[in-house]
This record gives sequence, structure tokens and C-alpha cells, in this order.
Amino acid sequence: MLKNIFRQIHLWLSVPFGLIVIITCLSGAILIFERDFGHIGQAEVDCNGLTALPMDSILSSAQQYLGDNNRIVGVTTYPDSRHAYKVILAKPAMAAIWVNQYTGEVIGKYDRPAIFKWASAAHRRLFGKSKPEGAFGAKAGKLAIGITTIALLLIIISGLIIWLPGKGQIKKKFTISISKGTYRFWYDFHCVGGAISALVIIVCILTGLNWSFGWYRKAFYGTFGTEVAKSASHKTPAENFPAWTNAYSQLYEKHSDQEIRMYQNEADIVVGGSGNQQATDTYEINPANGEITSVTLYKDKAESNHIKGWIYSLHVGSWLGWFTKIIYMICLLIGAILPITGYYLWIKRLILKKWHSAS
Repeated sequence: MLKNIFRQIHLWLSVPFGLIVIITCLSGAILIFERDFGHIGQAEVDCNGLTALPMDSILSSAQQYLGDNNRIVGVTTYPDSRHAYKVILAKPAMAAIWVNQYTGEVIGKYDRPAIFKWASAAHRRLFGKSKPEGAFGAKAGKLAIGITTIALLLIIISGLIIWLPGKGQIKKKFTISISKGTYRFWYDFHCVGGAISALVIIVCILTGLNWSFGWYRKAFYGTFGTEVAKSASHKTPAENFPAWTNAYSQLYEKHSDQEIRMYQNEADIVVGGSGNQQATDTYEINPANGEITSVTLYKDKAESNHIKGWIYSLHVGSWLGWFTKIIYMICLLIGAILPITGYYLWIKRLILKKWHSAS
């Protein structure tokens, strides 16, 4: 009786939300690898044993390229000597240019590859426009994604209850038959695929809802006894470029093998490693002379800062590097296939039921 109730819940949530689930899972699987492949074709430079120019030369070259139309607010450097520097601009949001650190030449504007643009628009706002902040299309799309995410959680829970193996049935419940016809194959795939991908997708759901609903985000942080972490806003235009050279030289001397994100009054060193991939040590900088005045290590930062980084790392599967990224990708691809198999099984069952009624 109880399983029949959950079977109905599973069916009647899957039918209306299945298409959006496909889009969300597929786009999520793509976005997992944006940090790894998003710069390819844009930011490669030939180092040839050269030494990078002083930071003030690089920033001056970039500002000359920009003219009076824009201002520099930050620069990101990478441990890979063949990776160009990313110079962050004041406007619009996420705008940047790539600069060859060995010649000072501006390679071009940072341009998010089309596949990641598509995936981001699909995953975050269901293709709603994002230009005007608070635009109806963006808000409606974001709401649709949020509601679908909650529905997906209920779909997974109800599916697991239906699938739950009885005594001595564990092997059977994890078996996909390939010799009993197409319907049985896809039925087994649906059940087994849903079971093995459930944990990863549930983690993505519980972390992803932080971006969908303010009330959920507040409650999520509240369960850890802290307030919602504030987002850092680095909008102060870069000034006194020689001071940047002094500050960067001090940072690079100790952190040449790490990603360095530098701004007008501070710099973040990405410590990453296994776990929170957003973990950073933050250095305060005197903008007048570039001297480092203080440092706040990641371990000493507020608990909310730790939680925020873990939310992102768990959501995108980066917490154990490539190992967890590949596992997440497989589970999300299965998640994108499950609604398709579900529609097939549902329609097939309806057709068979109609034939039986007619006969």
C-alpha cells in the first residue's frame, strides 16, 4: 500500500518535471569541467623559458588597451607558466581580458565558450535572460529550476522507497537484464541507474538550492549555527601599479605554485587541495607601497566562509579533483537519461494497458 502511494508520487512528479530534469542534469554535467577547459583556445601563451614582466608593466599595457572605456579591478595568475594572466575589469560583470605575461600583449577578451554559456543559462535560469538584473525571464527561469530541484528530490526519495530491496534481493536489485526484451532492459536500467546515482544527485540538490531560494540558504547556514556568508565584491579600480608589482613579488616568492587572485587592497591565494576548492588565504595590502600588512589564513576565517566554499565544491564535484568530477559527470548523465527511460516505460505501460482493455 505504502509503495503504491510513493509510486504515484514518483510518476506524477516525473511526468511534468522530467524535461527540465533532463536539461538541468545535462547542463550540470557540462559545467563541472568549465574551470578545466573554459580557457582552452583563449589563454595559451608560449613561455620559452622567459620570465614574466613586472606586474606594473602588464597592468599598464592592459589599461592602455582599454583606454578610458574601462578600468582594471584585479588580476589572476596561474601556476601553469603557459596560462595567460586574466585581468579582471570593472564592467560588465565577469568581464576580463587575457594578457601575455611575457610580452604584455593583450591576447583578447575573456569569452565564455558557447557550450558553457548554454549550460549556464540552462542550469541557472532555464534560458531566461540575465542582462537586466531581476528581469522577468531570469526570475521565472530561476524559480522553475528551484521548484524542479525540490520535485527531483521527492522523485528520488520516492523512487528509492519503491526500489528498496527486500531480504535476499540485493543482487537482483542491482542487476540489469539484457536478455528479456527492451522493456525489461530499460526498466532495470531505470531502477539500478536511479539507485547508484541518487547520492550524488541528492548532494547536488541540497547544495544547489542555496542559489535558488533565500529562505533555504538562510536555513542551510542556520543548521551549522552561522549566518549566510557575504559575497566579496572587488570593484575598486586598480591604482599605483608599481605598488602592485611590489605586492605581487612578495606573494609570488612564496606561492608560485598556486593560483593568485590580486585586487587593489588585498590578494587571495587559492590553497585548495582535497576538500574545499574555494579555500583561500587572504593578504591585506597597503595600496600606497604594496607592503603586505596582514594575512588571514583559511583555517582562521569565519565558519560561514568555510561552508560557502564547501557548498560550491560539493555541488560541482571538485572536492577530490578529477576523481569526483568524473563520478559526478557519470551520475548526472544517468540523471539526464532517467526521465527519458521513465517516459518510455510510462507510455509503453499505457499502450499495453489500452491493448489489454481492448482485448
